[in-house]
Amino acid sequence: MNGQSLVLVEDDAGDTFLVTEMLSEVAPDVVLTCFTTLQSALNAWPADVDCVLLDLGLPDALGLSALTKLRAQVPDVPVVVLTGRIDDGIGPEALAAGAQDFLVKAQVDGLGLERSVRYAVERGRAALDRREFMAAELRAQENARLQRGLLPSPLLDTARLAVAPFYRPGNDRALLGGDFYDVVQTPTGVHLLIGDVCGHGPDEAALGVALRIAWRTLVLAGHTGAEVVLGVEQVLLAERHDARFATIAMVSLNPDLTEAAVLLCGHPAPLLIRGSDVRELNGPALPILTLLQGRAIEPFTVDLKGDWGLLLFTDGLVEGRAAPGAKARLGVEELADHLQSLLAAGMARADLAPTLLAEAERRNGGPLTDDVAVLLVGSSGWWC
Repeated sequence: MNGQSLVLVEDDAGDTFLVTEMLSEVAPDVVLTCFTTLQSALNAWPADVDCVLLDLGLPDALGLSALTKLRAQVPDVPVVVLTGRIDDGIGPEALAAGAQDFLVKAQVDGLGLERSVRYAVERGRAALDRREFMAAELRAQENARLQRGLLPSPLLDTARLAVAPFYRPGNDRALLGGDFYDVVQTPTGVHLLIGDVCGHGPDEAALGVALRIAWRTLVLAGHTGAEVVLGVEQVLLAERHDARFATIAMVSLNPDLTEAAVLLCGHPAPLLIRGSDVRELNGPALPILTLLQGRAIEPFTVDLKGDWGLLLFTDGLVEGRAAPGAKARLGVEELADHLQSLLAAGMARADLAPTLLAEAERRNGGPLTDDVAVLLVGSSGWWC
């Protein structure tokens, strides 16, 4: 108990004196702060309290109401209740209401008081650990559900096209962010999406799920181009709860996979790969989602005759530092150069995305803080 901080809420001066004396004999280094009413304690609650000794006969809170009010304000602090008589039955009721222990004032000595406080602190820590574990389990389950929504299985039915999606959450890698992708094949061709909701965490992930599902629904319903983009923007405006925005890159391949229609809404342009040559798809860019109303939305087309690959990615892959400690960002040009060198070395297509991420983290001097989503797509001839 040495060095611990305790709060005593007791209106009887004699009982306060006895508790103070007992603690001074068995735990002289304990810091004891005394209050005569519950409200005065709550109004001037000390920092980092390890345990509370709570009388249940206070002027402003009688019986279990004192415990209820205290736990409502400081739910994680262990409580030892002080009762006047062993036969009043309130001790066991206090345990059922959340106290860690109860003591009968007339029957406790210094060693008993010290032992009760020590056990209460240990039980309180164990209970807090259990709650944190359960909360972590719930977060993990929620993240798994959100991940299934953000990162679906491609809806693809052709052997002429190969797809390798890749995702890695940022920060401590415990929470998903708002990056998402999708691949859908319809009679009009194969449609690719990659996007990013600004920010990190469950709210952004939930918004990303809503946008991706809206996109897939519109594409499966036969909509294309501006209709899809404006529909996704409308969902964003309806579902967001603040000024949060999103970016997307949309690529629609014609049925014979020889041409692509590209729409960029505030998002990095995909990289086009032919053999080991890599270049950025340059074309007209639109602003972020939320700023499209009243603008002309026309895709630009890209010739894909022959064998080819496309790398769609979110900005987390290129916004790390160019070198440890540097202010400059890695950037798309460096990404393209590194991808070209990997292709020239004959790296397997499925290994490209994780290798690009590893290089970005090496340049950054550590893990990237932003989420990274990558969608590598290629014709069967290029993929072999």
